[in-house]
Amino acid sequence: MATRGVALGGPYAFLGELGRQVEAKGFDAAWVAETTQESVIQASVLVQATERIEVGTNITLAFPRSPTITAMQAWDLNELSGDRFVVGLGSQVRRIIEERFSAEFGQPAKRMAEYVQAMQTVWRMERGEDVTFEGDLYRVLRPGLGGLGRARDRAMPRVYVAAVGPLMTRAAATHADGILGHPFTSERYLAASVLPRIDEALAAAGRSRDGFTVCQGVILCIAEDREVAVREAKQQIAFYGTTPNYRPVFASYGDEALTDELRDVWKRTDRDLDALVAAVPDEAVERYAVAGTPDEVQDRLAAIERHVDHLILGGAWYKVRPERMAENLWATLETFGTA
Repeated sequence: MATRGVALGGPYAFLGELGRQVEAKGFDAAWVAETTQESVIQASVLVQATERIEVGTNITLAFPRSPTITAMQAWDLNELSGDRFVVGLGSQVRRIIEERFSAEFGQPAKRMAEYVQAMQTVWRMERGEDVTFEGDLYRVLRPGLGGLGRARDRAMPRVYVAAVGPLMTRAAATHADGILGHPFTSERYLAASVLPRIDEALAAAGRSRDGFTVCQGVILCIAEDREVAVREAKQQIAFYGTTPNYRPVFASYGDEALTDELRDVWKRTDRDLDALVAAVPDEAVERYAVAGTPDEVQDRLAAIERHVDHLILGGAWYKVRPERMAENLWATLETFGTA
């Protein structure tokens, strides 16, 4: 059976306690994102607030950072947590990387592959290996001021890569310890497209599926009023569904025309939320999300969970009120917690 983690966020005054609740409820991991808050700081709060669970970033933006800096942060957090930290890297999209972070985005799959190798070179230097890395985009040619081998017995941190398309999947399968699947998915898409793509990439890299962790997110909306949960799921599906890169997810059920319909509504109504929600049919919620009352969602995770190693439970966030996000998180802990 797959292990389960919970996506966390929110004010720092509560973040540590949320992590303790995730641990107390019997989950296996807590994950933080990098949207409105910086991921490494959030992760540092959680590793100090918990004792057993893994703490991971889903995701840390790679390209705005030096791979050496990211490697140093991951190395330190892994020490601080007692080898419980996972650094999950993501590329984001070109316009965000270039227009918000003033960073380079070109050749994202190749850039990510080199980024991971550069990080691993830093860690190997810390373990005393006389290694360097010189790619076309990144290079690590010398150790830090402490020299080689300051911590020869330390475990290497784990690095996962968020991937949607085949090129990024290949980068993850070739160089990383695991892959982070996007929460906008369906069981059909996962089974027919994503997993065969991962297996093919692992085989091409001469790697076994053993030791490579497939993590999968899910859009999980829970409320005592079923219509509240369904509406929030539709909001999130509408947001993701306007992006052409996710058209194959809709295509898994023959809904590929929905991408253009949602894009038209998005532009024509100037992102009117009610119009977007109305454009998402009820059956789309059943296919691309898990939404309903606590009783209704109890057994819905099994369909996706049986295909993966780790499932990340996260709620809708697009135009969802903070108090509802908090209610959904607590409902997730209560509904799926084992302790």
